[in-house]
Amino acid sequence: MKDNLKFVSLTRQDIPDIVEDVKTRYQWVPVGIIGQDDYFPIITDAYQTSTTNAACVEGVADLIYGKGLYSENEEFDEIFQRMVSQKDIKKVAFDLKLYGNAAFQVFWNADHTKIKKLFHTPVQNLRAEKIYDATAVQNYYYCYDWSDVKAQREKTKLPAFGTSQENIEILYIKDYTPSRFYYSLPDWISALQFSFSEAELSNLHINNIENGFLPLVMVNMNNGVPAPEERDTIEAMIESKFTGTRNAGRFMVSFNDDPAVKPTIDTITTENLHDKYQYVAEYAQDRILVAHRITSPLLFGIRTAQNGFSSQSEEMKTAYSIMQTMTIQPFQQLIIESLSDALTWGGYTKDTELYFEQLTPLAILSTTAEETDQTIEEVEEDINKQMESPEEMEDTSREVGDIEEITNDKIF
Repeated sequence: MKDNLKFVSLTRQDIPDIVEDVKTRYQWVPVGIIGQDDYFPIITDAYQTSTTNAACVEGVADLIYGKGLYSENEEFDEIFQRMVSQKDIKKVAFDLKLYGNAAFQVFWNADHTKIKKLFHTPVQNLRAEKIYDATAVQNYYYCYDWSDVKAQREKTKLPAFGTSQENIEILYIKDYTPSRFYYSLPDWISALQFSFSEAELSNLHINNIENGFLPLVMVNMNNGVPAPEERDTIEAMIESKFTGTRNAGRFMVSFNDDPAVKPTIDTITTENLHDKYQYVAEYAQDRILVAHRITSPLLFGIRTAQNGFSSQSEEMKTAYSIMQTMTIQPFQQLIIESLSDALTWGGYTKDTELYFEQLTPLAILSTTAEETDQTIEEVEEDINKQMESPEEMEDTSREVGDIEEITNDKIF
């Protein structure tokens, strides 16, 4: 009897183990599952296929960018706005949130004494060169498709910022991640599997709808017990055709010479299946929100159960204040510090005093304005002052230089 009954195990999904593979024969360091360079595609898939994850990434990235990056010094701010566009700043903020890494192309003047321009670089197209005997990454490789061997032959090698006298360098921005040296992981990496769970639930439901909500069944073959090899073949065929979320609801056709030996199909009823799906969906959403450190889903238009606040406006104001301090400002500070250090190295020796102009949800502004008899503009100005808390600035002169416009010299 043990030989006649066998259980078919469904495909097991493991959490991807992201590693920096320094043992390859390549000059650069692949990042992803061992033997593959698929970290950035995995992160992109988790963003594109999970509705909650996409809402969190886009919402936090918008708050990081706010209304733009500026300098407290008006004279330098005019130079800075010509040096880097706000669109490029917004792209860098998005990359940093989504991938945990971001990068600029830095253009120098002819004698390598002043930074002239900064452009956003798609960080998913960059790979770090192996360090060998150096103490830091010396070069990065740019390729538009690292999964294409032919495209890899056309890759471009560019020096890391501050390591050469070249006219173009790569300013790579990342935060510290334990056990990682070349790359960083996004702050929401712990919710990667829950993002894929949302995607699989979506696949399951859409395929069930398309195939008529057919139930789970057990197939009994009544024409004898075949040899083990033949049984394995039959089981593999059934598994490939009928298991997995993309195959939900498929049916089987059987042709028989004798009705006595026809297969029997026994329906396996699962009680409260819709409740189980609902639980999994809500649990996955909750874990994604926790990983992103979203203090209130209402900030991003995600409605959840009541959580003790007397009103939504009260919840949003409290959540926004906490999130600005604990989640948004660390990202902003990382970008500001990276750019400030680069500008100091790049010929602008005085303090650049960069700051992000904060973006405040309209619901918070309107509610506070009603309570304080202020205009929305006045409320927003007060909130920005409280968030930024700028130190007293000295009135010092600054070295400024002409910035040449670069429009056609970008490598990619």
